[in-house]
Amino acid sequence: MTEYKQVLHTALIPVRWGDMDSYGHVNNTLYLQYLEEARVAWFECAGISLTNSTIAPVVLQTLHTYLKPVTHPATVKVELFLGAIGRSSLVLEHRLSTLEEPETKYGEGHCKLVWVDHSSNTSVPLPEHLRLELNTLGTGQAT
Repeated sequence: MTEYKQVLHTALIPVRWGDMDSYGHVNNTLYLQYLEEARVAWFECAGISLTNSTIAPVVLQTLHTYLKPVTHPATVKVELFLGAIGRSSLVLEHRLSTLEEPETKYGEGHCKLVWVDHSSNTSVPLPEHLRLELNTLGTGQAT
């Protein structure tokens, strides 16, 4: 992954004892749930409705590289960064660390989102208010 840009959103998620697997660290599937929590929190902050809306983002692709296992007790810190901006898509890059060891990178990756009109099941352009807001950050590539 390339050098990180300006942070779009930071989510803090406590690790529960039940998140652990038989190896004594957070189960790999839960990392995707942590990333989902961070995305949904960012959606709310950015005014992106996921309920009662026929047009909303859906996940097209997710990639997460596990660099170091997280163990209980800990608070996961998920930072989201703006990646490429397309006509109907947006890439959110992420970095995962903990409050206890903020300089240690536990994981990194990205999620590609596509805006879809659920009534026609077709992709649609990003909402204009979102595109304008993201372009002001100067970190995405508008196409």
